[in-house]
Amino acid sequence: MRRWISEPKAQFVAINLLVNLLFLVRGYVFMIALGYRDLGLVSLLQSIVMLLGIMQFGVLSGGYRLILSEDEDKRRQIVDLVYTFIALLTLAGLIVAGAAFVWLDNSSDAVIGLLGVVGGGAMLVRNWQTNQLIAAERLPLLNAINFGAALVSLLPLAFLDIAPLAACAATLVLYPLAFAIPAWFAGADQRPRGFALGLTTARGIMAAGFLVFLAGMLLQVNIQIERWYVTLELGVEALGHLFVATMFVTVLQLVPNALNAVFLPPAVAAKGAADTAALRRTLRQYAAVLLAYATAAGLAVWLLAEPVLALLAPFYIPDLTYVYLIAPGALAITVAGAFGLGFVVFMQYRAMIAAYALGTAGLAAACLIALGADMPLSLEGISIARSMALGVTAVGIVLGWALLARKQAGLRFLSLGGSRD
Repeated sequence: MRRWISEPKAQFVAINLLVNLLFLVRGYVFMIALGYRDLGLVSLLQSIVMLLGIMQFGVLSGGYRLILSEDEDKRRQIVDLVYTFIALLTLAGLIVAGAAFVWLDNSSDAVIGLLGVVGGGAMLVRNWQTNQLIAAERLPLLNAINFGAALVSLLPLAFLDIAPLAACAATLVLYPLAFAIPAWFAGADQRPRGFALGLTTARGIMAAGFLVFLAGMLLQVNIQIERWYVTLELGVEALGHLFVATMFVTVLQLVPNALNAVFLPPAVAAKGAADTAALRRTLRQYAAVLLAYATAAGLAVWLLAEPVLALLAPFYIPDLTYVYLIAPGALAITVAGAFGLGFVVFMQYRAMIAAYALGTAGLAAACLIALGADMPLSLEGISIARSMALGVTAVGIVLGWALLARKQAGLRFLSLGGSRD
């Protein structure tokens, strides 16, 4: 293991694990401090944060892919454009959130929308800064900022006794803000020089990032379909019952996202150098780590979830049903990430898009059929449908990888023997 990962990268993954642990603690605090309706509102806030992420149209993913291979002048243009786009998108979101005060009778719900936009904009900045720091190989700085932001984000929980919902909402918004501010001052060479919307740069970013964004967007659309279906058909309180399952899926993906960021640069470098053996080795290592992580996570849920929850929050034990139902699909899509990395490296996305679209179409069809038949899906039903959608997507990704690997020898990482290509 020491041969393939350097100490800064190991620390990066370790810090993400610690942040995972802090977010688990945060979720536990939410569960004991809030009722089901307030948990539903917190879930809606998270949905709005993700919705703003969906609206970035691949600017972040395309920009990151290009700064790994472009020269300094081009990277500066990319940085200016990405920050300009984030600013305009956040401004548009704030306008919509402001209008919500006119349309919504409940002002507290409107505040949740406003906080969601602020948190969403800050999260976009946080994600882009993370990409920049990884590309610049400044992992120690990234580790310090990330862990510090996670700790700072817990401070509003000190006011739980005074305003529990506000405290919980504030901690969600504070995390990306606490990350973005120090990262902004620590990375003077990575800040924008001004507003820019160059068409040539924008076209390059979209060509590199839109399709991979579309795949990620479809996965996020699954979440939006699930949450809004439950909210509209079963109520906000019912959405609160899915909080434990939502927390599981969210936390489960944090480490794979970190690992993806670690393994993508060497994979791109190997592809650029036409080093088939190095690319295979990188993908094989990535697959092994993801498989080990998914296995450990699955065993932890199977063996420890109920006894731990019985000790800490026994009231929520019935909600573990939804965790068990969605876990197979969530774990499958986690492992499939190793196969999906190849699409990004070679910027060949058709099969990946088809896989994600198929899963999303299946989930949407299940919800529409239930609506048309006037037989609403229960929480168990929507959880099963979501898990199956994730599973279908995972299978589609592997099949797409197999087709692409016929043309790209560097993707054939399942072969343990030496390359003859």
